[in-house]
Amino acid sequence: KIYRTNKLNKIIFLKKLGLEPFNKVFNIKYFNEFIKNKKKNIKNLLMDQTFVSGLGNIYVNEVLFLSRINPLRLCCSLSRKEVNMIIINTKSILKLSIAQGGSSIKDFKHISGKNGKFQQFFAVYGKENKNCSRISCKGKIKKILISNRSSFFCNICQN
Repeated sequence: KIYRTNKLNKIIFLKKLGLEPFNKVFNIKYFNEFIKNKKKNIKNLLMDQTFVSGLGNIYVNEVLFLSRINPLRLCCSLSRKEVNMIIINTKSILKLSIAQGGSSIKDFKHISGKNGKFQQFFAVYGKENKNCSRISCKGKIKKILISNRSSFFCNICQN
């Protein structure tokens, strides 16, 4: 849809969106305030567009892998250091994906009509039963469903 910029503040859907991941306010304080007293797993929290907008399933899988956090982990159990790693890795994964033109798995094409190349950098997404990409880890990538979404994680370094 196309909206006039002077009417954006009246669009209910947009009002409900969480912070954009590159917003300076997407920080430890914001994160901790949002998760206070919530018994939600971290995968579902990061997929929640009212918390942070624009994170899709692929990116959440990759962020959690880089952060060494199991997708089923309750967000209220995360340490300050782990929250900080999630924030840093979210921005890092998104910057890399943007630089690579996004992920072309099925039918996504860049605005130029070209396929994205970020899928060449996946560490866990779609890598079920493959060895963990961390040299020091002897784990295997496992696949589970969380809220009907494929979730990939290393059974050793993300446990």
